[in-house]
Amino acid sequence: MNLLIVDDEYFIVQGLVEMIDKESLGIDRIFTAYSAKNGRQIIEREEVDLLLVDVEMPQETGLEMLERLRLDGIRLTTIILSGHQRFDYAQEAIRYHCFNYLLKPIGKQALNYELSHAVNFVRSKLEGPKHSPEDDMNPKESAFVTSVRRYILDHLSDPDLCRLEIADAMHLNPDYLSYNFHKEFGNTLTAYITSVRMDQAKYYLKNTTIPINQIAEKVGIPNLSYFYRQFKKAVGTTPQLYRG
Repeated sequence: MNLLIVDDEYFIVQGLVEMIDKESLGIDRIFTAYSAKNGRQIIEREEVDLLLVDVEMPQETGLEMLERLRLDGIRLTTIILSGHQRFDYAQEAIRYHCFNYLLKPIGKQALNYELSHAVNFVRSKLEGPKHSPEDDMNPKESAFVTSVRRYILDHLSDPDLCRLEIADAMHLNPDYLSYNFHKEFGNTLTAYITSVRMDQAKYYLKNTTIPINQIAEKVGIPNLSYFYRQFKKAVGTTPQLYRG
């Protein structure tokens, strides 16, 4: 599994490379490019499975790059990076069937979480479908929902993560936060936090050899017996049996 990162800002590219957990994700090589043209040249000569590309680049934008690739008959599983929550960019991302649309800056845990879904999707295309990409992407979601989800992903290991902490960090009334998240996202904050924690736990169990007690800490449930109960309730089996 090879990943190509395209962004005109050198330090952003290097920062992304340093944050990506290649071993856990199963990524063999990470190629880097600092222009759309350079990125297309790498795609022509190397085997690239997954593309992480910035929208706003001089001379040729990330979306223009995707259009040129499309005209050449090249379609890669693509994650768009943008420094702005712009609906027109999101619309274009949908048109090009991009896997996800992420806002910069992005934290390490959130980046690896989103990449894990994209990697699994690429593998599903080779090995047969396992889930729909619509389960993991929604470029049309509001900046509010995106910000809440990003905060949760960046602070997932915090056992005290809750609506009060999120509301305080975002300078919002807790009731307003809960109501609007539920209204827009279709799930309660508590249920969403739990589902993300269980998704992360399942990923670590299947893709790493990290001990279960450390996985529990990584997903913000350091009480091991409580983690076991939550996991069995959500997945229907114990962490050991799920790991296989």
